[in-house]
Amino acid sequence: MKLYSLILPYLLLVTFYTPNHLNRFTAEKIAAINNSPYYGVAVPLIGAYDTEKPTLAQFSEAIRRIKRESTKDIWPWIFFNRFIGHKEGDKAHSPLARAPYFQKINAMDIFNQAGALGDFYEIWRLALRAARDLGSPGIIVDPEAYNNYNIYNVKNVSKPLGITDAEVRRQLKAIGAQLVDIVDQEFPQAVLWCLTTGLSTTYKWNPDNPHRTVTYIIMGMLERAKEKRSRLTIVSGGEISLGYCYTNVADLQAKIATRQRLLAPYTESFPHLQLGGPLTVWESADKKTGWLASGRCGQSELRHIADFQPLFKLLFASYNYVWVYAAGTSGYNPYEDNSARNVNAQVQQFLPHRPEK
Repeated sequence: MKLYSLILPYLLLVTFYTPNHLNRFTAEKIAAINNSPYYGVAVPLIGAYDTEKPTLAQFSEAIRRIKRESTKDIWPWIFFNRFIGHKEGDKAHSPLARAPYFQKINAMDIFNQAGALGDFYEIWRLALRAARDLGSPGIIVDPEAYNNYNIYNVKNVSKPLGITDAEVRRQLKAIGAQLVDIVDQEFPQAVLWCLTTGLSTTYKWNPDNPHRTVTYIIMGMLERAKEKRSRLTIVSGGEISLGYCYTNVADLQAKIATRQRLLAPYTESFPHLQLGGPLTVWESADKKTGWLASGRCGQSELRHIADFQPLFKLLFASYNYVWVYAAGTSGYNPYEDNSARNVNAQVQQFLPHRPEK
């Protein structure tokens, strides 16, 4: 019988260079990850904007191929975006948010009125089954509201639904509880690696609702897991509280300390909560573009990949769950040999150890 376990600290790769469907994770992609320093990689079960209703059977061939060829953990990656609506004028990440499926959702389908929440529950269940069948430690949970960033504000859900803020918060926590119930049914010891939880972040827009809507779902998960004494682990990835890039190692150290203080009430209250830390790397600073080349990221003192060594050392000393976000603006494509060779070789040297699967 397969034992689901992690050798910690663990290094995960997350990147949108990865195909956005498990069935498209080809032998070529598998080989690239096999030759990389990462212990596992996030692979979308289906894309963030996909509206299909998948079945486990449609992934059976891909699961067999991955089990046969992969020497690394393949973590199914799923998106809260599935039950977030979009209307013209909403702040979306992509025009793909305009799909009719999403336009039928009123703000956020927290009562399954459009059937999108029910679809998400099924995707959640399938991802857990796929992870279990793959021998993966768990799944990657992406709470980002790609369809409409405005719904992070509880009032932008309560107002269109015609209910109180308290009712929204209560229902969001109920969704989180249901997600834990599904985990307990399908893969009780799963690791639910959330790229962010928002637990350490508060917002000035509404003092009565200091957290993002999606954070209340995570809180519902934590409360339910504690109540049931579940065996799962919930990782708070740190995408918001730490960010992806740092001026230098002192900057990262200060952010880790601040985050530890802000999250102490949660880590002390919820035994299922673990913290993780993210990092975006680049081979050389002159290859950065877009958001990585501007603002605080553009001012980073890290010029070459070798400069990241003390940051990796600090992250591994601070967290059991560390992940590299290979951004499209970093000039580092883990699946393209010329782009990846030097970065991968350096990251390999930064690892405290490399376990065999």
